[in-house]
Amino acid sequence: MSWTQRYAPHLGYRPPFDPLFSALVSSDDPVAHVAFAAEQGFAGVLCAAARRWGAREQERVGQAIAQRGLQAGCVLYTSFDQLKNPSWATDSEDARRWIADELAQAMATAQRLGARQLAVLGGAHPFRPIGPQREAFAQNLRFAADRAAREGLVLCLETLNSHAVPGMLLHHMPDALAVVQAVDHPAVRLIFDTAHVQAMDGELLHAMDQAWAHIEIVQLADCPGRVEPGAGQVDFAGVLSMLTQRAYPGLVELEHGWAQAGALSEQRGLETLRRLDAIAASHSPLHGDAP
Repeated sequence: MSWTQRYAPHLGYRPPFDPLFSALVSSDDPVAHVAFAAEQGFAGVLCAAARRWGAREQERVGQAIAQRGLQAGCVLYTSFDQLKNPSWATDSEDARRWIADELAQAMATAQRLGARQLAVLGGAHPFRPIGPQREAFAQNLRFAADRAAREGLVLCLETLNSHAVPGMLLHHMPDALAVVQAVDHPAVRLIFDTAHVQAMDGELLHAMDQAWAHIEIVQLADCPGRVEPGAGQVDFAGVLSMLTQRAYPGLVELEHGWAQAGALSEQRGLETLRRLDAIAASHSPLHGDAP
């Protein structure tokens, strides 16, 4: 079937790194999940935790993505155990050397997969004022952005729910937007994650409107619990309708788990996504009944 938006299910984004449709596919092989995504008419797959794979596996998955005509979603710039590393918040040559090494590994991973975006999250020093840390973050991003741009990559900043992932540089969308505007580089943009923004800022559509010019990627997850759309409090019909009305061109990454594991939940999740996508389609500027 055809979709209004360009959805991309994940291949495992956090421990234990189970792919989104593990029950329906009945395999942990990421290539099998790439094939499933193509069969469902999805536009891509999210390979956020791809650095956990070796180079040969990255190449194998990248080849499968290309052969199926899909797009690789964003890649996390570092390994999962380094998410809270405070180097981005530190104005020093040692910090920039660490950042450069992590980016080099992430860029190589992205090249093997065919990905064009790196997700950047940074930990904060717990006993230092946050303002100077964000200034250092912006300075380090300027250093990193030129290198990313030369490789055709975009660095994407994401806000995180402080209750689930405390101690990060960015927990609120206005703060992330301020950093992006301070860096003022086309290779530094935003990830708009519905669960994190809803949990921290509320007024999801207003937050999306304010950040719109700088959004590179949209990620769908309901909250509380990072579960499937429709299982929590997020207005997904409104979110997807806004994306459609504004002709959002990027991937809509499905970065969530399931309120209850199993094939039945996964099948219902597909059906709910189709229903929400159909609502968004009815709001398309090309639709005869569009407001």
